[in-house]
Amino acid sequence: MTNKSIKLIALDAMGGDYGPKATVPATIKCVTENTINVVLVGDETKIKHEFKNFPKEITEKLKIVPAEGIVLEGESPVSAYRNKPNASVFVAAGLVKNGFADGFVSMGSSGATMAAATLLFGTIEGIERGSVGGPVIGYSPEMVIIDLGSNVDTRPNQLVDFAAISCEVSKIIFNKKNPKVGLLSIGSEKGKGNLLVKETYELLSKSSLNFIGNIEANELFDSKIDAVVCDGFVGNIVLKLTEGLGKVISNEILESTNNKKLSDKIYKKTNLLEFFGGGPIYGLNGVAIIGHGKSNVSTISNAIKTSDMVIENNWVERQRIAIKKIRSEINWQGCIYG
Repeated sequence: MTNKSIKLIALDAMGGDYGPKATVPATIKCVTENTINVVLVGDETKIKHEFKNFPKEITEKLKIVPAEGIVLEGESPVSAYRNKPNASVFVAAGLVKNGFADGFVSMGSSGATMAAATLLFGTIEGIERGSVGGPVIGYSPEMVIIDLGSNVDTRPNQLVDFAAISCEVSKIIFNKKNPKVGLLSIGSEKGKGNLLVKETYELLSKSSLNFIGNIEANELFDSKIDAVVCDGFVGNIVLKLTEGLGKVISNEILESTNNKKLSDKIYKKTNLLEFFGGGPIYGLNGVAIIGHGKSNVSTISNAIKTSDMVIENNWVERQRIAIKKIRSEINWQGCIYG
C-alpha cells in the first residue's frame, strides 16, 4: 500500500460479463456519490465510448491506464500471465505493486485475479496461498465463510490462519466486536469430524478467538455465527450447493405460483455473492478485490467501496498482526503437518 494521503483504486474496466458498459457507470457512481478516486484500466477506446453517456465535466476528470486484452474465464492464469502481460487485470495489479494505486478491483476471471495478486504482491509470511471467503447465505448475510475454494488441501495451521483472518473481515466489514468463530464439521460435539477438523479444533481452543466449537451445515442459516472456517474443498461445495439449490427452488416457485417477487427473493438469498459485489483476497501483501462476473453497476460500485473500506482500515497490516498473534498462541512453529 502506498503512503499517499489520497487513496486510489485501480479498476479492471474490462472484467466481468459487461465490461465497460458496467464498470464505467460504476466508477462514475463512486466518484460522484462517494468521492472515491478510481482509475480505469483497459481498452481506452472502449472505455471512452461509454463516456458519451455521461456529462463531460465528469468524464474529463477520469483517468485511464491503457491495457491490451483480457483473460477469459477458464483460461490458464499462469499461461495468460506469460502470454498476455499487458491484459487489464495484470496492469491493474501492477499499478498497486508499483505504488501508483492502493488496491485493485476485478470482476473478471477469478483465477487470473488471484494469480495477478499472488504473483505481484506475494503472500504474508507463512501463508502458502491466498484464499477467498465472504458471506454466502442470505439468511445469514453477515456470516463470513473461508475458504470458498482456493485451498482444497489444507493443514490445521492453515485453518487457524483462516480463522484469524475471517475475524478481521467480520470486524472491518460488519463491525463485529468479538466475532464468534465456528469450525464446520459433521457434528457439533468435540471429537466429531475428520483428522483435519479434530486437530484444528485443538489448536483453535488454545487461541484467544471467540471459538464456539464445531458447527453443522444446517446451522449456517441461523445467523448465530460470525465466521465459519473450513477447507476450500468443503467451502466450495457449500457455495455451489447453496447457489444451485436456490436456483432450482426459485424456478420451481416461479413456474408453480408465478410469484416473481418470492422467486427473486429466494434467488438473492441463495446467490448472495452475485449481489454482494466483491471481497478481498486474504493472506496477500496487497489489496485485491475479487468480484462476481455477473456483477452490475450497483454491485461493482459496492466492490469499489469495499476496496476503499479495507484500505482505510489497514487491511494488510491487520491480517499480519492477527496471524502473528494467533500463531504465538498456538505455538505455530511446532505445528508441523504433512
